[in-house]
Amino acid sequence: MSNEQKTNNDQQQFWQMVLETFKTSNLSVRQFCKQEGLTEPAFYSWRKKLAVNNEYANGQKEDQPSQSFIEVAMPQEKASVLELILSSGNILRIGSGADNKTLTDVISVLSKAGLC
Repeated sequence: MSNEQKTNNDQQQFWQMVLETFKTSNLSVRQFCKQEGLTEPAFYSWRKKLAVNNEYANGQKEDQPSQSFIEVAMPQEKASVLELILSSGNILRIGSGADNKTLTDVISVLSKAGLC
């Protein structure tokens, strides 16, 4: 093993230990680097380099999608059954679940306020 390879392996081991220590530190990257006398660019560079190396070591290929995101289905907005355009320009949208008494009360209040 050449001296260059040995130095690179030593650096990898050092940064692996640094990253493991950081995970349990409950500090921000900036706070951790300042406390440990490290530069933030070096921290981020080694974190990225070691993450790529770990992906290859774990058999994850570069063309495989990252597992850091989870697909989430957003609820679809239900269409309003009734829309009232008020004299103020505002739109009152009333869904299908509104009963007659509620509708009557709402329209009465809006009329008294001069909004319809």
